[in-house]
Amino acid sequence: MTELSDRRSAYLLGHSALERRRLLIQASYVRPWTVRFLRRAGLREGMSVLDIGSGLGDVSFIAAEIVGPGGQVVGLEREPVAVQAARHRAEAGGYAGTVRFENADLTDFDTDQRFDALVGRFVLQYLPDPAGALKRLAGFVRPGGIVVMHDMDVSNPDVSFPTCRIWNDCYALLGALFRSRGIAPDFGRHLTRVFLDAGLPWPDVDSGAMTGGRPGSAVFTWLGSAVQAVEPLLVQAGVALPEGVAVDDSLSAELERAVQRSRSMVLGNTHYGAWARLGYLGTE
Repeated sequence: MTELSDRRSAYLLGHSALERRRLLIQASYVRPWTVRFLRRAGLREGMSVLDIGSGLGDVSFIAAEIVGPGGQVVGLEREPVAVQAARHRAEAGGYAGTVRFENADLTDFDTDQRFDALVGRFVLQYLPDPAGALKRLAGFVRPGGIVVMHDMDVSNPDVSFPTCRIWNDCYALLGALFRSRGIAPDFGRHLTRVFLDAGLPWPDVDSGAMTGGRPGSAVFTWLGSAVQAVEPLLVQAGVALPEGVAVDDSLSAELERAVQRSRSMVLGNTHYGAWARLGYLGTE
């Protein structure tokens, strides 16, 4: 397997039941940020969209809701299992008339079609050459079209106020796993540089983080499911789990109880959206 396929299948696009559950929980959790970034970038009705690294289809479905029945969305995904799952979800969700999923590797995908928008979420950071990949893929966008990327940062060491130790310790596992696999845990902060290195115009950038603390907050399920899904990779990488923490179906509830006891506000991962409109005839 290539370095790219190793990274993507090992962390982001595994297809165990736990990983599928994590991806669906994550998709619900991050949806508001993706919607915000796409709309601020200028995605609108009637546009054609190329979604790179489409996974289970969630970004493609958001794009389809924005572009409407007069638009078109093509999702590219290299994992056949994910493509099949996305197609089933498109049929069940009523998106099949607008969204099409293709089994394709981003490194050699080619088409004569030119799109109004290129979008991607949590994909560039897993590529060996993010700027090179973005430059190539932006070539499928027509002049005047937009490029929108959504990435994250899990490097913050201070994510509970007042400190809730189990929350901080479990959150830190995500950054440790990224670093163990040679992936920048703060990749979202570098999107401006990636756009510029790809030869794109200087992007607009927006960011934000989910906060929580109240009973039932989505952040508890997000972190608990993430740690549970990646536990085998943490063990494989030699990353020590927090002492006394049971990484099982009870973890999300335990995180919630601990945060309630400490009366803390907690942070989830930080989201960055970057977008740029491509120039006409080589100009901005």
